[in-house]
Amino acid sequence: MGSRPSLLARWLEPLVSGLWILFLLWTAWIACVWTFAIGDASLDAIGNRDLRAVLVRIIGIGDIAWITFAAASVHLWLAETEGLSTARRWALIVGGGAAALGAVSAVTGWPLGAIQYSTQLGMKFGPVPVGLPLLWYALVIGARQTVLWWRPSAGPWPLALSTGVLALLADANLEPLAAKVRAFWFWRAADPAQPPVFTAPWTNYAAWFLAAAVLAFLLREERVAAASRRDALRPVLIFLTLNAVFLAANLGRVLRG
Repeated sequence: MGSRPSLLARWLEPLVSGLWILFLLWTAWIACVWTFAIGDASLDAIGNRDLRAVLVRIIGIGDIAWITFAAASVHLWLAETEGLSTARRWALIVGGGAAALGAVSAVTGWPLGAIQYSTQLGMKFGPVPVGLPLLWYALVIGARQTVLWWRPSAGPWPLALSTGVLALLADANLEPLAAKVRAFWFWRAADPAQPPVFTAPWTNYAAWFLAAAVLAFLLREERVAAASRRDALRPVLIFLTLNAVFLAANLGRVLRG
């Protein structure tokens, strides 16, 4: 007879399921907003002023809410499967590492490049918005579990490097939207007197690849490394869903010219 789920797992299961459904519903909304460039001006045709105000508010908080739902879904899944201590430790490692990398780059211009973050990703703590560590928490954990879902027996270094590659692809998928469409961040020119630029330097991609690989290497747990494909499916789907929305929005941007 198999072991019974722990009390924590039984308590978290409805939260995980409910948040997962909310994430999927919000994803459908964000996919429409991002792909078809729905903004405040698009709602002028709505005659009901109260309804228009509600939709404007939803659009305003839509990006950070979506990222928060993704990160929270990953975190609750991890707490359910591996325990709260592991979930908290991984959140601190990945979220803290992403926040530190973003903060150092915003202040010094290295290694990501001369970047400046907006409040579109939520309120800022220092130079970094709260949404940045949440976004990379979902992406790095999701990328790591995607590798394990595909290769459950991957060793620490192949797992870390493969996670870095997937994180790099996700960053390349997101970057045109983040800087040119959603205004998550702006790239400053080397000369402060010049206006912002919209192209990320190559060091941005190299830094996120290396950071994701190092962070994934630090997330070493024997039980997680041996996790079944079924256990890894939820964060895998979140990672793929995020990237599917990025890809659809990029396609919409290209078609709009």
